[in-house]
Amino acid sequence: MINISKLWQKIFLGVGIFAATTAVYSGSEASAPAHYDTAMIDLLGELHDYARKQNPNFQSLANGGSSLFLEMDGNTSENVAKMLKSVDGQLVESVYYGFNMKDGSKTPSSETLLFQQTLDAAKAGGLPVFVLDYVKNAKQAENVTQKSIARGYIPLATPYRGLDHIPSYPITCANENNITRLADAKNYMIVLNPDKFPSIENYLSSLQDTNYDMLIIDLYAGEHQLTREEVQKLQYKKNGARRLVIAYMSVGEAEIYRYYWQSDWKDNPPSWLDEPNEDWQDNYRVKYWRPEWKHLLYGNPNAYLDKILSAGFDGAFLDVVDVYQYYQDKE
Repeated sequence: MINISKLWQKIFLGVGIFAATTAVYSGSEASAPAHYDTAMIDLLGELHDYARKQNPNFQSLANGGSSLFLEMDGNTSENVAKMLKSVDGQLVESVYYGFNMKDGSKTPSSETLLFQQTLDAAKAGGLPVFVLDYVKNAKQAENVTQKSIARGYIPLATPYRGLDHIPSYPITCANENNITRLADAKNYMIVLNPDKFPSIENYLSSLQDTNYDMLIIDLYAGEHQLTREEVQKLQYKKNGARRLVIAYMSVGEAEIYRYYWQSDWKDNPPSWLDEPNEDWQDNYRVKYWRPEWKHLLYGNPNAYLDKILSAGFDGAFLDVVDVYQYYQDKE
């Protein structure tokens, strides 16, 4: 993930604004929700509806939490119906390879079967399904491609867990079609960390010089927030056809390298900030149902989703949706 450390980006809210925002939230609003799964679906729906009011064609792609498409672990049929309306596509990592952060290691068959069950439910509900697997070689990548296409999934296999390179494997189902919705995409690529590229200019030109139907990238390249002009250039494949450019946004974790992070939160965390992620120590789980967190996500010019919209992205890649399971498990 990208490390953004510039001081002015971290303190834009200011003590006064954040304190004033926090002060109005109290009582029942600050308490835990009755159902963590419902609260996550509600958040996704709020983000989806808010973005669509600004851009009717804006696309929301969820990462993780695919079990929300099934009536399981207390999830209700009402929740399933709401979930299908709250996102425009679903992505899951390590369906076939890379489970539990073990790149190139085959995902246990029981986990693969569960992933397939949930993804098939999303697909049956009319949503496009994307899978991201972490492989070690071209043979594993081809295996992922074949299995995914056979089930109607859109695959990406990469040997780069850091998502900091463009994979060298052939593009799946390359085409010259214009892509304006997630449902149109036949292939995609994710690069969230441009640190391995020689420069920002090289990073952007390398992305532009591809024929992927969809690019999932970060709003930032190092300390530089991408401009509307830069995003517009990326919205066209090398072959000239239109494609989607989707911006990363975590909905379940706060990241210490983001502009909203306050320097004293590690020692004096706000009440909505939870424990750090064991696998990504710079990420802290959040009580995503809390208004203070939502204020950082959307609804004002300095909120993350609003910045994505202002930069002209076609959609948002909503990460860490499955954080609701962390809270369910704690209870």
